[in-house]
This record gives sequence, structure tokens and C-alpha cells, in this order.
Amino acid sequence: MINEMLMLGNLNCPTCAAKLEKAAQALPGMKSARVVFGAGSLNVEYDPHILSQEKIRNLCRQMGVDVVAVVPGRNS
Repeated sequence: MINEMLMLGNLNCPTCAAKLEKAAQALPGMKSARVVFGAGSLNVEYDPHILSQEKIRNLCRQMGVDVVAVVPGRNS
């Protein structure tokens, strides 16, 4: 599993953040996804054999949110 924190740009709507979190949680291969609105981040844990970071970035773009940085976490 891969853990990452995606720093989000132009996330300025709590409702949009909730929609992004729900959509990310529904991605195949996603174990957990949590948007922290105050920090402007999306914390994810996913199976790299099923899901790629690029697919997560594409979802963010489709939801109108920019990924400005990725902070790697502990991977298992």
C-alpha cells in the first residue's frame, strides 16, 4: 500500500471537499481517502497495483482542484 498526502490548490469550498473525498473513496484500489479542508490536503492510502497517483490527480482535476505537491508517507 502507498500512503501519500496530496496538497491541493484552489480548494475553497467545504462541500466540494466532501464531494472530492467521496469520489476518491470510490476509486478502485483506494483503501482510504480523507480531505482535510483546513490544511488543503487529500490523504490517501491505495494499492499501487490497482490505482495510480495519476488517476488520483486526474480525479482532482475533474473536480476542479489542482494538486500542487505530493508528500510521501510511510508505505506498507
